Amino acid sequence: MGKRKSSRKVVKKEKPKLETVFPCLFCNHEKTIQVSMDKEHKVGNLKCKICGASYQAAINHLSEPVDVYGEWIDACEEAKQRELEELDQEGGSSDEYRRGGAHSQQTRTADAAAAPPRGDVDEHGVPNRLSDESDIDDF
Repeated sequence: MGKRKSSRKVVKKEKPKLETVFPCLFCNHEKTIQVSMDKEHKVGNLKCKICGASYQAAINHLSEPVDVYGEWIDACEEAKQRELEELDQEGGSSDEYRRGGAHSQQTRTADAAAAPPRGDVDEHGVPNRLSDESDIDDF
């Protein structure tokens, strides 16, 4: 009589886990941006634990937290580019802006704090894609 063959153990491949905590662009702290995904309402929320920067983006069933973070980075770059273009149109120098001249970070922060909040951008000048609950139904 022959010996029974032992069955091989099934080797499960681990699915790589993507990050849900990221560094903040505004306060430069590591692991302070927390991304939460509300798949029922199709909204991704991003919030900094230190400076309070927040962002909302529309998501779908394939979206991951890193997608919301990447979209936030793109929106920040777009807002900065728009601000530089407006500064050039006003006659100011974009080089002076980058060096912290007439429109330094402190001036922009003070202006943002003094100005009433606009519905289309947050306190950092980043556009809010989903400003109220009515926008969620559109997606």
